[in-house]
This record gives sequence, C-alpha cells and structure tokens, in this order.
Amino acid sequence: MGVFKTKLKVWNPAYAERIEEFDVWIDTGASYSWLSRERLEALGIKGTRRVAFRTIEGRQVEREVAPVFVRIDGNIGGDTVVLAEPGDAEVVGAFTLESLGLAVDPVKKQLVPAIGLALGAQGLEGKE
Repeated sequence: MGVFKTKLKVWNPAYAERIEEFDVWIDTGASYSWLSRERLEALGIKGTRRVAFRTIEGRQVEREVAPVFVRIDGNIGGDTVVLAEPGDAEVVGAFTLESLGLAVDPVKKQLVPAIGLALGAQGLEGKE
C-alpha cells in the first residue's frame, strides 16, 4: 500500500468547541488510531481501559484507549483511539477508517468512500 498522510480532527463530545487537528499517517495495519496522549488530555480526553498491542518488531505493549469523535474530510463518527506515549507513531488505523466509511486508494494515495457490507439489509424473514 502507498504511504500517505491525512488531516484528522478530534474532539471530546463534552467540549465540542475544542477541536485538535492531527497530521497523521494512514496505517491500515494498525487496528486503532494512535494519537498523542498529551494533546488528547488537553482536550479533556482520558483513557478508559488498557489494551495490549503487538508491535511491528514483535514486542507486546499496553496503552490506554479512549472514546472520541473524529472527522476526516467531512466524514464524522465516534471512535476509540490509543493514547500514544512519547516515541509512539501517530497514525490513523483501520477502525477509524471503517467507522468513517472510508477506504484507501493505494494508487492515488487518498481516502475514498467505502461500500459497507450489510448481512440483514433485505431481512432474514423466511430464511430459517
């Protein structure tokens, strides 16, 4: 996949007037988005639980995650992000892209609308 950056806006719904913009790499290999703990805490965002992650080098690390609201190019949604510690990369991960209905176009190095999957869109009546 081609490597590129995007602008990600993040806010705490309790303080929606305070928005922080992050210039971050797209990393579809990362489950969650990783954003600076210091910058998130300045928005009043606090970790709610610790989660274990495996790094690209094979090490296991634990980080706190927190609920936030995010926006990329007018696409808005609720998300859970990792409170990144100093030395951690800031990236947009797969969960964020999926929650915003976005996919990666690796040739054009841009985000594009995704087509979601819907198992029950036509209903399951009579399928038993």
